[in-house]
Amino acid sequence: MSDFNSMFPQFLQQCLQLKSLLTPVAYLLITGGLIAATIVTHQSAAANLRVFGKIIVLVAILVYLPTWGNQIVTVVNDTVTNTLNVNPAQIQDQYKAALEMKKSTDSTNQSWWEKVVEWRASMVEALMTVAFAFLGWIASAIVWWAYILQNAILFIGYALSPIFIGTMAFPSLQQLGRRYLLNLVGVMIWPLGWGVAGLVTQGMLTFMTDRSFLNTSALGNDAYSLQNLMGLAFLGIWLIFSTIAAPVIIQKAIATGRSAGSDLFGGAFASARTAAGATAATLVGVGSGATGIKDAIAAGAVTAAAATESLMAASVNGGFGGGSMIGSLAQMKTAGRDRGESSGANNRGHFPSDDPTGDKTVSALLRKNRDPFS
Repeated sequence: MSDFNSMFPQFLQQCLQLKSLLTPVAYLLITGGLIAATIVTHQSAAANLRVFGKIIVLVAILVYLPTWGNQIVTVVNDTVTNTLNVNPAQIQDQYKAALEMKKSTDSTNQSWWEKVVEWRASMVEALMTVAFAFLGWIASAIVWWAYILQNAILFIGYALSPIFIGTMAFPSLQQLGRRYLLNLVGVMIWPLGWGVAGLVTQGMLTFMTDRSFLNTSALGNDAYSLQNLMGLAFLGIWLIFSTIAAPVIIQKAIATGRSAGSDLFGGAFASARTAAGATAATLVGVGSGATGIKDAIAAGAVTAAAATESLMAASVNGGFGGGSMIGSLAQMKTAGRDRGESSGANNRGHFPSDDPTGDKTVSALLRKNRDPFS
């Protein structure tokens, strides 16, 4: 993976220039907060010492925030990659390693005949390897874009940080600066989200490579195939969703104290439901008009695009309140038409023909007064 600074050599320099321009503003705010806390309010000596200690901490954060932030990013990346051994782009290698471990354990307890009749299981495992190679390629592209986005957000965050650090000198604005710094820390530990999601991925790979069905029943090959297909269906959704959404979810957990686990699982199920619903709806809509090979290909392309777009949208929104852009536009159009019909109906009014109350007559007079040319 290319280094961000080599791909965008001027970006870091421009962010540093912006930080230098805003640093005097931060010192001005810190000085104003110090004056307000020590002179205006006439606090005790102990309270003044606490204020001076706070000012020292704010100045240290102002000066060393980029350095400390880069160190945090390095430590988190090293922990996730080397300690947890999690990398969404290497799911094919993880599947192969788990499968080889299971095979080496089972080979000592199998006869030569049992090994011969396992050709169907070997075919399924080969198909799983190809599928995971494709999913790993998608995940590697997402991880690359996440790396670019993380560095861009952090550099811009460092550039604007003097303003928000300065606001922390005032008690009434403390929460604003604290939320800003917590969100920056959340961006720094984005890869930890992949580490948390990787625990579920490892568990599912262990389930998929469990070959106990092959030796326990006559339908062992069929059960093993079904087991792998179920695992692939889950990981196909989980890997794409978690690679996109896990960093954002871990950032929200740091900034707001939300449960990362519940958001991950809830978002994954919501993404699967959204993608499946978009696929089914698109198939019904375009499949009815597919009369030839070209139409069938176009219908398949629209279906794949709608399902992918729905999954991506739900992933970015953490699986909550997301949904498809196509579906959202259609829903907005339907809602607007319904509102227009409802508004027109209300303007015209619905009254019985005899109108014993006289409301119809009053309504007609009011409309005529508003628009004398009607």
